[in-house]
Amino acid sequence: MKKTLFATIIAGTVVAGPSYAQQTTTKDQLIGSWRVINLKATTGDKVTFPLGEQVAGYVTITSTRFWLLFVDATRKAPVAPTLTDTEAIAMMKTQVAWTGKYTTAEQTADGIKLTAHVDAASSQAIFNTDRVYFIRVNGNKMLVKSPGVIVPMTGQTSVVEFDLVKAD
Repeated sequence: MKKTLFATIIAGTVVAGPSYAQQTTTKDQLIGSWRVINLKATTGDKVTFPLGEQVAGYVTITSTRFWLLFVDATRKAPVAPTLTDTEAIAMMKTQVAWTGKYTTAEQTADGIKLTAHVDAASSQAIFNTDRVYFIRVNGNKMLVKSPGVIVPMTGQTSVVEFDLVKAD
């Protein structure tokens, strides 16, 4: 009798527990400020870190707008408040910032689909473009993956992935 009861409890627990694949992400879960943990880009079979292996920055999502600012956390401070041309070039190549209104669509196996229309950007290469991402939220972590977007630091279209943690 004890074995049957124990087996029933175990079987019920296993059957009742949702799998990660069954979890869905809702638009409400996206809202807030998120701190970036890592960022990588894959072009073909080559994986790169467009802002180095130590990236810093945030993504903030409201009910209608997506803001993103990422920088290479190891970049050097300028010598003076007025940047030299060399410093300005280095700063531009070690950051990306953009914002735009977004829409969400159906839940897919890769997460909720978010399409942002960039209406202001640090690089004109991505101004007035759409950036598509598939996003999963699991607790205080967000996983973001694009099927392919222009990476401003390289100019290449790459699969971009970044991990974030809730900041607020």
